[in-house]
Amino acid sequence: MSRAIAGHVYRHYKKETMVYTVVMADALDCETVKPLVIYRSEYETPDHPKGTVWVRDRADFESKVTLADGTEVDRFTEIV
Repeated sequence: MSRAIAGHVYRHYKKETMVYTVVMADALDCETVKPLVIYRSEYETPDHPKGTVWVRDRADFESKVTLADGTEVDRFTEIV
């Protein structure tokens, strides 16, 4: 499991080019008080410019996903 750490860089499991920097790993949702991760894209697409800011539940950010072949991988993997 990749732990979300502010300032660290992560790759999303869907594509090698989907790279993000965690801006804040300990934000809280104002309604539920659930921990959130705020992260910024380091790539661009026609729909989203580089630097687009995203928010995701920390448990989801740090979760694993199951691929079509049954392999389980981290949703985000830290780039060392």
